[in-house]
Amino acid sequence: MLFDINEKFARKMSYRKRSSSGSTTTTTTTSGGGGGGGGGMCGGVGGACYVYPDAPATPGIVTPDVTFGRGIYMNGSMTMDDGKSVTIWGFTDTGSNGTQMGGMGGNMGGGVFPSPAMRVTAGQVVHTTLDVSGMMWVHTIHHHGIEPADHADGVGHITWDVDGVYTYQWRPVHPGTYFYHCHVNTPLHAELGMYGALVVDPVEGPGTLISGGPTYDAECFWAVDEIDSRWHTLCWDAGTCGQDVGLNLLRPDYFIITGVDGSGTSAMNNPPISGSIQAGQTILARYICAGFHPQQVHIPSALNAKIYLSDGRPLPNPVSTTGFRAISGERYDIIMKPTKPGNYIVSFDIKDWITGNVWGTAKTNITVT
Repeated sequence: MLFDINEKFARKMSYRKRSSSGSTTTTTTTSGGGGGGGGGMCGGVGGACYVYPDAPATPGIVTPDVTFGRGIYMNGSMTMDDGKSVTIWGFTDTGSNGTQMGGMGGNMGGGVFPSPAMRVTAGQVVHTTLDVSGMMWVHTIHHHGIEPADHADGVGHITWDVDGVYTYQWRPVHPGTYFYHCHVNTPLHAELGMYGALVVDPVEGPGTLISGGPTYDAECFWAVDEIDSRWHTLCWDAGTCGQDVGLNLLRPDYFIITGVDGSGTSAMNNPPISGSIQAGQTILARYICAGFHPQQVHIPSALNAKIYLSDGRPLPNPVSTTGFRAISGERYDIIMKPTKPGNYIVSFDIKDWITGNVWGTAKTNITVT
């Protein structure tokens, strides 16, 4: 079961209280792979430094067990609860034979934000085909934490930046929560929304976290991120030629969980779960620190939370927790077993990486009947 997660966000910098009562809406002019239009793209590949366009044949390619197809959109526009729009980029699903989980967050028309998740089983041979043919801009896909061969790692500058069609071949070994993202001008492209969850199930399939490990009745995704709307006006190659465009300074003005902005109290008034979670049932939270600033997670003690996996690897012993600190790119798999009915608030403080001051707090609730 995939949660419908609802959030609220309080701004700590340039804070002003709002009484928004409507749900978030999104608009888009996205057309899927091939992109075009929208702000923040500017010139093509010819004007960028440290970019190596190519689309070679995949070395050692074999017949896959699962395939995923991904295109690019660079003209999504997400309308926040304050009425302002922010440009969003991401990956589109161009078709596959894999088990898709659909969009994790707000609907972006030709794409979703965050991008469509990938779900595979440990030991499968997986192909991810990225198609950017016809675009003026290059991109890659990096399967974060999977540790494939260099030619399948998708790290631009070290290998190449895809300017046509390329198939990444990889084989996950360790069950757990991962994510994928573009690795061209990485800080900017990730900030603009070019990431999605990647779940590796054990051979037992969904419902079991790891072989011989805990099972769960329901599953939720906490991809916690911050948005600096100034960055979302920059060109795709901003800063790649050594110019100072301010990418050393991220001043977030929106705080989101799994692609949803919900300021004020309205987002907290709706049940966050499709169906109902009953006391005594087990919930798996797949947490991804998708932002650049550190995050302090606060979990109510009544949820009886234990961390089982860190970055796709099991801990020697599960750790009971009411909170922990995470930095960019970290993932934790958390099992919760509430024993009493109630509405429980989980919060995430986004902190400045230098001062430690809190920029903002994102919140979500878990309703137990």
